[in-house]
Amino acid sequence: MKTIKRTTYTKKDFNNVIIPTWQRWKNEKNVKDLSEAVYENGQLRDVLVCVTKDGTKILTDGNHLYNAIFNCLKYRQINVLEKKVKNNEEARETFISFNTRGKSLKTIDYIVSYAGSGNKDYKKFLIEVMKSPNNLKEAENVYGKLFTIPALINIFLGQPFNVKKGNCKLHKNHNRLLEVVEYLGQNYLYNGKLIKHLNKNGRAMKLNGGSIIPVFEQIKNNNKIMCMSNSEILDLLIDFTFYHYNSMQNCTFTKDAICKSFNVYLKGL
Repeated sequence: MKTIKRTTYTKKDFNNVIIPTWQRWKNEKNVKDLSEAVYENGQLRDVLVCVTKDGTKILTDGNHLYNAIFNCLKYRQINVLEKKVKNNEEARETFISFNTRGKSLKTIDYIVSYAGSGNKDYKKFLIEVMKSPNNLKEAENVYGKLFTIPALINIFLGQPFNVKKGNCKLHKNHNRLLEVVEYLGQNYLYNGKLIKHLNKNGRAMKLNGGSIIPVFEQIKNNNKIMCMSNSEILDLLIDFTFYHYNSMQNCTFTKDAICKSFNVYLKGL
């Protein structure tokens, strides 16, 4: 039996196609860029639709292309590659395999995919930490500039390599950790002492989305710090910022520099 078939769909044909919850979030910029590329060069790759044994059709890859062709360009049909699979899980595995070969999936895409297929910890991460975003732009604005998406993934779930395997668990003190992250996201960059320091010494002389990761590797496993109040932890990070700046002749707030410096700082507390 042939498992792959090339065909064409109209927009109406997609009324019977499921867009699964494990699909990556829609990025409007990607849709716009794709619509311009298709307009100039035509459709150079197919949309991938998996068809299960019971006939259910699942939009497995190409949601951005679908939107570009039908919603932006208003074309009447689209080239589709149909692939026969056993079930929804095999369709999701096809999505992962199809994208990882081209290195196009980000760690957050894996989390969305696993959460959509029932992983409770990943789903809780998206709901409680990321605040149930509908797209990448919403996810990037959750806690301001201090906590980037990669930083939040590292802090709450762990290293990207392990996260992509789908077996990471939330920290045992998840709720307290979330409180600290929310408080620091709202207050660190707006602290009056820090603002004066930045105005005097340069806007880069502070913790950032990369250097905050080793700081939280220490914080979340330090019971003494985790038992402090939120304001006390904020004061600690402000004090460390000044400590780090004054401890180096040519100061940088890179991930590696902060990792070494924060270890030394904590030993002196």
